[in-house]
Amino acid sequence: MSSLDLSRNLSLFTVPAAFLLSLLPHLYAVSSAGFNIYDNSYPRAYRDTLMRDTSVPKARKQRILRAEAASLNGLETIGLFAASVLAGNYARLDAATLNHLSIGYLLLRVAYTLAYVLVQNRRLSWLRTAIWQVTGIYMALFWIKAGNKLLQDQAPDAT
Repeated sequence: MSSLDLSRNLSLFTVPAAFLLSLLPHLYAVSSAGFNIYDNSYPRAYRDTLMRDTSVPKARKQRILRAEAASLNGLETIGLFAASVLAGNYARLDAATLNHLSIGYLLLRVAYTLAYVLVQNRRLSWLRTAIWQVTGIYMALFWIKAGNKLLQDQAPDAT
């Protein structure tokens, strides 16, 4: 069995992994709601159908809706994440930096999703927001590091 070689650039593999991570909360929500509520032939009616269904307890409905929101958030941010990974690769950042930022982003997305779905208390919901802000910092760091590397590579020789 081979181990994960973090000395090699794995960052491009994290983009489809991020996409799959974005789909997991949706799959959880659909399975929690049941296929009597989720109609794949008309998926956009799912939220309204769930809200009208009186057999689903309120706490479960809220958890399902939070899972859907976490899924949508992942899909809304994956474009910027993918572009960030490409910018880092274009600038030829070292493998350690690319892996740290891209794998770190994935781990933060897992933490964000868990916080979004499981935290019900409004006073603790700041945790989700804090994690989301750190994921934004990770994406910004790709661009900052890539920009600095490109500037450095373009600098005229002092010789």
